[in-house]
Amino acid sequence: MEMNAINDCVKNYLSHCGGGIKGYGGWTISTGSETVAGRGVVATRDYSVGDVIFVDVPLIVSPRALGTDGTGSWPVCAVCYSEMTTPTGCPGGCRLPVCGRQCADRPEHRDECRYVRQLRPKTKSDGQTWSVGIYNAITAVRGLSIKDGKYRFFLDVLQKKSTDKLTFEVEELKRNISMELDKEDEQIMVTTCKIMDANCFETIVNRSNKLISLKGLYPVAAFMNHCCVPNTMHNFNEKLQMIAKASLPIYKGQEITTSYTYSIWPTSLRQNHLLTSKQFICTCIRCCDTEEFGTKLAALNCIVKNCEGRILPINPLDKKSIWQCKMCTKLVSSTEMLCFYKDVETLMKSISVFCPKSFEAILKSFNIHKDSPFVIDLRLKFIWKSKNNSLNLEQLLYKEKLCMEMLDLVRKLRLGQCRLLGLISLELLKVIREKAYRFRRNWNTKTLNVFEGQISKLKEIYTSVLDEDANLDNNNIQ
Repeated sequence: MEMNAINDCVKNYLSHCGGGIKGYGGWTISTGSETVAGRGVVATRDYSVGDVIFVDVPLIVSPRALGTDGTGSWPVCAVCYSEMTTPTGCPGGCRLPVCGRQCADRPEHRDECRYVRQLRPKTKSDGQTWSVGIYNAITAVRGLSIKDGKYRFFLDVLQKKSTDKLTFEVEELKRNISMELDKEDEQIMVTTCKIMDANCFETIVNRSNKLISLKGLYPVAAFMNHCCVPNTMHNFNEKLQMIAKASLPIYKGQEITTSYTYSIWPTSLRQNHLLTSKQFICTCIRCCDTEEFGTKLAALNCIVKNCEGRILPINPLDKKSIWQCKMCTKLVSSTEMLCFYKDVETLMKSISVFCPKSFEAILKSFNIHKDSPFVIDLRLKFIWKSKNNSLNLEQLLYKEKLCMEMLDLVRKLRLGQCRLLGLISLELLKVIREKAYRFRRNWNTKTLNVFEGQISKLKEIYTSVLDEDANLDNNNIQ
């Protein structure tokens, strides 16, 4: 299909399925040389930071798969996506977990319920009314929703993950039904799952003040290429529509990019994730910069006694690259560095109680830099999980320090008004508000006004970045 036809079809889909959403004149799907992968989304006008570029409507949304034994996590309702601690199977007989009759009778569930029932889902002797295998196959089943529709062309034009392995979701379905799948249906399911593997986004929804992680296929976003310094960020509204906004200035003729991985990870971890999950190696400006814009995010402290240098890869795009200390020129093999990384990871995961003094002492004792990736993960975990009103003063001030350091890291990594900026700003606001509450009787009006000014500025940042997500109780970042 030619690019003009693809653009027309995508924009018609958004217009019809998005309830008449308009305003798609600022970008085009192009195969021009300005795209990093031969095909991508290109701006046809300038965008300022914060401008909405498009509102994307999902083709498919589904829960994330559970372990095949059903242990380790709880399913969400297959219809409304609320978490279920006591899952109950659909009364219609499809064996998908639902909240109750109200969700079971919703129009969007009827067709998939009828289809799965026709396949005669297997039952178990334990009396469980829902099936882990059927639940894990939701993505495959929902792929059939565009089988005969006017948007079937998406099955042909969207990129698919290249693999000869059996498709997990389809195999789960086949193991848990008594009938054989129609060959055409099975092929569409396999194609859908491969498209999802290559293009799906984590879709965050709020249910009862709890963040639920789903996966969604969004047609415009599926055409966007990856960059480790993306110029967009996105949120989701209650309709599960993706609102994509400019996180950096975007100029006419420039490619509009997103991130397929965790932007705060160092190059080695980002590259490994992209290679295993998306089957490509990124060569953006950040990946080619050994020091990652001066942050030295991948570095570990030098292992030579009394040397205060840091070890970095000579070629960051080569996972077998030799690493070298910038100060004493000590050379370290990639194998040795991998062992060092694993040691740091194991040590950080062993820390269950976060005490600022003890944490800093551990870093100093084991010669671990504060910006090592697994150290950053632990610092972020403390920021997300800790409740300000239960922290002592030392912990509260330390959390404030960590928030400030993370905001500085976001700035150095040139991530602009990204989601992480909004979430950290929100947490810092809460810390300052708690600090002001505790010491309001000890501080004069001038001091309190300074803090009110900080709170007002942080509120402006997080509300502009997070949109409808601004009031969520954020416990994690993806």
